Amino acid sequence: MEYDVYYSTGGLNMIGGGADVWVNRWLEMIPQHLKTESKLLIHRTRPPGHQPDCPMEVHWQGHDRKKFKSLLDNARRIHILHGYYSPHVFISDNKDKIHSVGIHCSVDKNMKAAMMLELDKSFHFHMVPDWEREIIEYAKHPFWIGLSQWKDLEHIPNFYEFQHNRDVVDSNRVGYAARMETRKCPHFLQGIDSLVFTDNGDVKWWEHNLNLDTSKWKVYNYRHEQLNMFMKQDWGISHSAHIYEPFGYSIFQAVDWGKIPILAHDWLPKYDYPFRASTPEEFKQQYDNICQLSLQERRDYLFPLREHLKQWDNKEQWRDKLLKIYNE
Repeated sequence: MEYDVYYSTGGLNMIGGGADVWVNRWLEMIPQHLKTESKLLIHRTRPPGHQPDCPMEVHWQGHDRKKFKSLLDNARRIHILHGYYSPHVFISDNKDKIHSVGIHCSVDKNMKAAMMLELDKSFHFHMVPDWEREIIEYAKHPFWIGLSQWKDLEHIPNFYEFQHNRDVVDSNRVGYAARMETRKCPHFLQGIDSLVFTDNGDVKWWEHNLNLDTSKWKVYNYRHEQLNMFMKQDWGISHSAHIYEPFGYSIFQAVDWGKIPILAHDWLPKYDYPFRASTPEEFKQQYDNICQLSLQERRDYLFPLREHLKQWDNKEQWRDKLLKIYNE
């Protein structure tokens, strides 16, 4: 029977970041509208424990590698929801079948983050810049999920549903809920009273390789199911100054939960927002500036930003643009 494959490196109960959240939103809204028999292939080993319900037939590469490869080899089309940032033979061998690919970040920019931040070492996924160009060329429909247009790719930005709309939190503690990638700039928090929700092992990398002083941090080891627990903690300022951030799911979450963010200069640069930083010194200055604000002044900055971000709340438009590609 003819079928299409939807390929991912995460999703379901394997959520390590925003791309995996994107895949799970996709699973909620897309499969029931697909016109061709479809299978979800996750190129990872299924984590132990209960596997959540999936609206599609799902196969994990680590469970049966030969079958996983065979399903790719015999598919009519391959749609890459979120792939690796470097070549893999399963994909390279089937490059002529790649119908669509979602581009979730700019590999070229990510690779330059350490240089831009004047750091000696960089913490990021294994990335091959040429692969990004190749996979875009292979796909009939490459699309970009970021806030604004990138290159000449079809633009299907991510979406975020504001569900909490909390009042501002009256606290000068800083919260950080992101991976410890270089472009996320965790070193900006050195010496600042902070709550950090990330992988504890990655924190140790920064301590060991860049001598980062984390003595003023309280670290919560990342588990996606505990995200709401972290967001309810007593912190009112969000370290959202992530450079080269395509969409910024964690930024939307912080704003939704009433945390006033410090943003990078290159994130929504046309939006007039005063609290921006791209160096540790700028970050400390903006942190001090926010600490001086009254509760009402914080509202006066946060609430208009939240209303502006609600333009990326159109999930039906997101769904329909994707289905136009898949059901072509």
